[in-house]
Amino acid sequence: MKQNNKKTVLSLILVTILTITCFVGAYAEEVVKPSAYQASLMKNSIANLCIQIADNYYYGVTDEDLLYRALCSAIDEGKFDFDKAVEKIVGLLKDGYSEFYTSERFESFYTDITGEFYGIGVQIMLSGDHVVVASVFPGSPAEKSGILPYDTIVSVDGKDISGLSVNDVATLIKREKGARVQIGVIRNGLPRTIDCFCDEVSQSPISYEILEDGKIGYIYLSTFSLTLDEFIDPVLKEFEEKGIKKIILDIRNNGGGELTAAIELAKRFVPEGTIAKLKYKNPEKNEDVTIANGLKNAPYEMVLLVNGYSASASELFAGAVKDRKAGTIIGTNTYGKGSMQSVFRLITGCGVKYTVAEFHSPNDTRIHTVGVAPDFAVENTVHKITEEDLEPMVFSNEKENDTKLNLAIEQRLEALGCFHNEPDEVFDEETGEALKYFQMLKNLEITGEADIYTLVALNDIIYEYEYTDDDQLEAAKAYLLTGKIN
Repeated sequence: MKQNNKKTVLSLILVTILTITCFVGAYAEEVVKPSAYQASLMKNSIANLCIQIADNYYYGVTDEDLLYRALCSAIDEGKFDFDKAVEKIVGLLKDGYSEFYTSERFESFYTDITGEFYGIGVQIMLSGDHVVVASVFPGSPAEKSGILPYDTIVSVDGKDISGLSVNDVATLIKREKGARVQIGVIRNGLPRTIDCFCDEVSQSPISYEILEDGKIGYIYLSTFSLTLDEFIDPVLKEFEEKGIKKIILDIRNNGGGELTAAIELAKRFVPEGTIAKLKYKNPEKNEDVTIANGLKNAPYEMVLLVNGYSASASELFAGAVKDRKAGTIIGTNTYGKGSMQSVFRLITGCGVKYTVAEFHSPNDTRIHTVGVAPDFAVENTVHKITEEDLEPMVFSNEKENDTKLNLAIEQRLEALGCFHNEPDEVFDEETGEALKYFQMLKNLEITGEADIYTLVALNDIIYEYEYTDDDQLEAAKAYLLTGKIN
């Protein structure tokens, strides 16, 4: 059937759906019949959605299946609920990665993949019944206005936020660029109101450091966002200025993001040529993804760290590095999500994501359900924390026990991932900040002081945790320095 004929037939079916909806709705309470214009918009939007999915969904589905779902939704609800119909349609797609988004979830999803939004630049979390500022982004409107980590948010524009979720509070704060928002907080037991002005806030997806006395540059990449190049180029420039040519690129626990960002990253590390092969439902659409960066050889001596949580865009990049000999891969087999989704918004603000293709490595090796195998398989060593590993926690007010107590506190905070310095016997500013973070996580009063409630919680929880030796990172460093895996 030709595209125009298909659309005409689907549209006629949707008119029937709307007619049946109004008939069924006559027996329901408070049914709102759509206007002719609204019905036309909904009809055409659903018809176009069904055509797109039927034509492009990689694993195959028929128009009739999709329209049947929409019809069932209309009858079940007693009136035509556009979003519910779309949700039923997407529910037919069983590949595990196609998904329906409410308008609120679509906004959040779009923020995640772009890395930009109009806000104030804070990370917030729920601590007990309170929404607390977990961190403040450097250079953000929040930092400029004086909002601090561990401030408890109590109101937004004078509205009490008690009982609201973190997402609800975040939605209240986000608004147009330049718009003012008043944040009411409690700090050290005292209330205050802080004026902020919303702006674009770019969250850096990378962190980096220089290891082994300047011999190795280390970059951790948390996600493939559209702003990736803005953050990684200055780091690579710094490495270049310092003469660093050995790089560890860590994409462990990176669940993916934008494939275009993975392609941009490949331009900086992989020689020009094919970096992936895209496979569509219609084989005539298959294509090679290529880069033309002028590089004849890999520009760095690189180790790529991966694990079982490296997925999607991470695997496209890993496949390119492996097949094009742009580096050595160390770690464990990647997740195996080698499919590509199309994402778009519909007329009510809801969104749809569905699978349109799979990507293979440059050598045409399938990644989906298989993953990318490392060149050197290295597992991290996991240890259970025991009392013998730590300084005993002595609950005493005697002065001579203070230094030992400080060491015991810092050891436990370090094991929990709250403290990042070498534990010692000095209770300094870093210790206090780490305690605040722990208190926030455990719904304790956030003071940064080692009161008896904090000490008991710290001592009790530690034995439920394990710590991990990063053998994969150590292997990467050893390989770059010696050419061998210890």
